This record gives sequence, C-alpha cells and structure tokens, in this order.
Amino acid sequence: MREAATVLLLRQHAGALEVLMMRRGTGLSFMAGMWVFPGGRMDEADQSPAALARLLPETRDRCAGELRSLRGERLPPEAALGLRIAACREAFEEAGVLLALTREGAPCDAGLVAKLQPLRAEVASDARAFIRMLEQEDLYLDLGPLVYWSHWITPSLEPKRFDTRFFVVPVPVEQSVSADLSELTEHAWVNPANAPAAIARGEIRVVPPTLLTLEDLAESFARHGDLRALLRAEAGRPTPPVMPRIEVLAESVRVVMPWDATYGQVPGEGCAAGDAYPPHFTRRRSSLTVSRQREVQQKSEGPDR
Repeated sequence: MREAATVLLLRQHAGALEVLMMRRGTGLSFMAGMWVFPGGRMDEADQSPAALARLLPETRDRCAGELRSLRGERLPPEAALGLRIAACREAFEEAGVLLALTREGAPCDAGLVAKLQPLRAEVASDARAFIRMLEQEDLYLDLGPLVYWSHWITPSLEPKRFDTRFFVVPVPVEQSVSADLSELTEHAWVNPANAPAAIARGEIRVVPPTLLTLEDLAESFARHGDLRALLRAEAGRPTPPVMPRIEVLAESVRVVMPWDATYGQVPGEGCAAGDAYPPHFTRRRSSLTVSRQREVQQKSEGPDR
C-alpha cells in the first residue's frame, strides 16, 4: 500500500469558505474527468535528509510524531514529516502554490513564486527537484499552517491501494493558483456548502471520500464561522482512519463507511469502528451507492482526494 498526501487549499471569499478543486483530463486512465484536490503519493525524496533539512526546527519537532498508522502505531518521524513535505510539493506541482518561508521566516513574495513556476514540470517528473529548488533559493517549508484533517485508506477490494493523509492549509495571501495542465484541464474555487447539490445535478463528479470531505469542511465552517477560527479549532482534531468497505450488488456497488451499522457485515479488510469518529460523521449518510456502469470511474483506486 502506497503512502500519499492530499492538500486542501482554502480561502475565505465574500464571507464564504472556498476550497481549490481541479478536474482531471477525460482521456486519463485513472479517475478521468473527476474533480479532485491536489495530491499524490509520497516519494522517497520527501523523507530524505535533504528534505528534512528544509524544515524549520520548531515545526519539524512539533509535527514529527503526530501521525499514526491504520493500527494506531506512531509513524516514524521521517514518514510523518515526509507526508507533509509531499503535501507541500503537490501544492506547488499541481497548483503553483509554494508553502515556504525565507531563512528569516518571511513569506515568499509574489515575484519569487512567479520566477519558480517554470520548475513545476521538472518537479512533476522528479520529486528531488523540489528539494533542490528549496536549497538553491534557501527556502524552508512552512509546515506550521498545515492542519491534519483526515486519514483515508483505499478499500481492500481495490487492486491499487493508497494510505492517504489529508491536510488543510490557507493559500498564502500574495499567491495565485494555476493548474498543472499536463493531467488537469481546469481548476475552480468551490464553496463546500454548495458542492453536494452540484454533484447531485451531475455538474461535477467526485469519488466518495471527496464528497464526504467537502461536507466535512462545510459543517466545520458553519460551526466556526470564519476560516481562521476553523483552523485554530480543528488543529489536533480527531483523525481516525477511514477505510470504506465495498459491497458488490447485482446492479450497483455500495460504499460502506466504518460508522455504518452494516460495516461489520461487509467482507474485506476494515478499520476499527466505534466512538472515535466525530458526531457529525456518524450523522451523515450511512453509505453511498454507485451504479455498476459507473463503477470503473468512481472506484477509490488512488489517493482518495
């Protein structure tokens, strides 16, 4: 199973929460036409000594022990930090957003970020290029604003599986967003509160973890009323692993969540179900049913983003 990271880039616009989403090309073999968050698998380079040297000591020490495995074991520090580094790398590669600071702790200015944009293609083909770029510009990744949001694992029925950590972070004020058009066709700032209706109308297509994440963001923003308040309140939030189980029916596929009453009756590897999930998770729809003719398109094959 491959370790992966997904990053939810957030902003508050006209009083509403918005999250960056990107549409994958319709000709791709994986998740074609789906709307996703930036993300991808963790590379060995993300855990290397060179990568860890590009972290500020205070955030490195604080973030090194926060993540746990499916079974509850604390991840090794280099893996826990590497997943955050992977999230920063994907934010730059796919959205052009650089979550970094100067040696003096100042945010990157717009001119520097613009100058580095041509390097995104090289970073996409070689994760080590991201670390080289940071070294050459003497920049340090800013892990402090990253809030660990959730932990999703691809169902055991799938042949290609990922263990994915979701992080949320506000987009730096001076930076703009642009999609990497090698695999993506467009991007949009989406109000999570409006997304379920758009999905129901068929205007955008997402996999189940993306839908539930959008609903989770909308619930949190409604509760806290402000992006800054949301980030403060959700730091250290419960992040129990979520591994859906898939029940194959005659004409549909049912995606069953751990908080569903029938979760234990569906075969396959699973996670511990119980009181660890936040109450607003357990109040959501208990399962999601997907038509068999769309099964190939909506399976959770890759990083659940």
